[in-house]
Amino acid sequence: MKLFSGIIAALAASAGIASAFNVNCNSNYVSYYGQNSAGNQKTLGEYCKDSTEDLIVLAFMNGFPNIIMNFANACETTFPGSSLLHCPNIAQDIKYCQSQGKAVILSMGGASGAYGFSSDSQGAQFADTVWNMFFKGSSDQRPFDDAVLDGIDLDIEGGGATGYVGFINQLRSHYASDPSRQYYIAAAPQCPYPDSYLGSTLNSAWFDMVFVQFYNNYCGLNAYPTWFNYADWDNWAKTSAINKNVKVFIGAPGSPSAASSGYVSGSTLSTIYSAVRSQYSSLGGIMTWDVSQSRTSGLAGSIRAALNSGGSCSSNPGGGGGTTTTTTKTTSTTSTTLTTSTTPTSTAVEYTTTSIASQPTTTSTSPSTCPVNGAKCTGNQQGCNGQQFAICNGSSWWVSSCAPGTYCYLSGSIATCDWANGRSTNGCSVSGGSTSLSKRQNLVAVNRITKPSLRPKPAKAKSKTSTRVEFVVSELTNNQFTTVIKIQTDKDPFTGNWSISFTLPSGQKVESSSRGSVSTNGNTVTIRSDVSHESPKNMAAIFKISGTFAGDYVLPDTGTASFSTS
Repeated sequence: MKLFSGIIAALAASAGIASAFNVNCNSNYVSYYGQNSAGNQKTLGEYCKDSTEDLIVLAFMNGFPNIIMNFANACETTFPGSSLLHCPNIAQDIKYCQSQGKAVILSMGGASGAYGFSSDSQGAQFADTVWNMFFKGSSDQRPFDDAVLDGIDLDIEGGGATGYVGFINQLRSHYASDPSRQYYIAAAPQCPYPDSYLGSTLNSAWFDMVFVQFYNNYCGLNAYPTWFNYADWDNWAKTSAINKNVKVFIGAPGSPSAASSGYVSGSTLSTIYSAVRSQYSSLGGIMTWDVSQSRTSGLAGSIRAALNSGGSCSSNPGGGGGTTTTTTKTTSTTSTTLTTSTTPTSTAVEYTTTSIASQPTTTSTSPSTCPVNGAKCTGNQQGCNGQQFAICNGSSWWVSSCAPGTYCYLSGSIATCDWANGRSTNGCSVSGGSTSLSKRQNLVAVNRITKPSLRPKPAKAKSKTSTRVEFVVSELTNNQFTTVIKIQTDKDPFTGNWSISFTLPSGQKVESSSRGSVSTNGNTVTIRSDVSHESPKNMAAIFKISGTFAGDYVLPDTGTASFSTS
């Protein structure tokens, strides 16, 4: 394969057959390579023979600053007397892919591994090492020989945030030393905003692209449109990112087996992509984990067709260093038959979908206090099993995972993923067989809830701490309502002693709160934390209020929210 790829690379380069990857387009397709997720991973060069993907992310350097690399069956050889991988075949394939107009970058991190920095200075020093081993620098041991990568991706799913800003700044200084080509800095945060591990780094360093993982979380693609939160990432790109032209990608599982939750069909993903493209200028395209999964399932072909239908490119300067080459993509129009996804549209406080995609059946038992995927259930039950939430799909449980770091708790009859704050983290519970969800659906059908829609409308709260607030109707029966309120900081945690005030719409009255104490002054409501039950380093607080109202339901105005800590 080494000789074959090398010959093709030379011929392709001399013929000038490929146009360069353009970060400024909203029709780019990014996919990860290296972990043989589907069990049938081909060589990198094989995936670059066609025009499906625009950028390949090599996964992973899963150990640093003491470098450990793993590319499964793609590379298993090491330098003599060393444990460092030496991958000459991948090196030739990198050059071939680049000759085809594709960019190839290396991902640092991953879901498992030993990595992290103790300081910014250590991060900066490691940037020197990375430049010498993978870019235009020099080193006695270069895993990809003379191949020069196009950038670095940070897929940080463990450890702390220390050192990454120093790493990025120093690496970009190296990028700038080579104006002959374009280099990139990317990141792969999970969809809950802000990201648990990279949140502060994303706000403090330059990024060209973020591949948001819209799966394995409450805000995944399967939660579209209710909890799918691309809007949060678009807002980050335009208000908090250092690079205001940063591109945000819709990260998707390449097949049903590529993630525990979040997979949607090609037609559904096309619908979501089209909707995002029409609303948000930050869109860069679609990312999948991983190329072996998406090629095997056929999703890759559907994605390429969707991206080729009406994509556009801006002239904004981009890239972490070097010169900028702007091109315009020539696209073709492909007709796609769109279908409605039957995957659950939310995880916690609201659920209005009436049918759910079938899930593998693991057992068939009578209802128990620990819902198990495929086990029997009745009615509109919801339940919890540690870090998993469960929804009764007809007569069997559909079980999925909460966001990392959160656990499932029943709030009345609603399964809610929340921070533990001293509560048990392995509890199991199931709601009663009849809940108000069906009643709420009936109310929606007769347009009793009219302003605004059930989708939460996040807004900044007046606060010294950068904070947002969401109000969501979770239960509505006759003239009784329950509103779930979520306070979430954008960057810094807040102490256990906090309060929030907001104006309640006319005709509504708060009767109780499941967290903290409630006081009212006219239409102004203030909720104060119970310090003894609050974590000293909260990033979010979720609680609910109940009350009565007359007339159509109106959510509280987030613009009136005032949040304070001490």
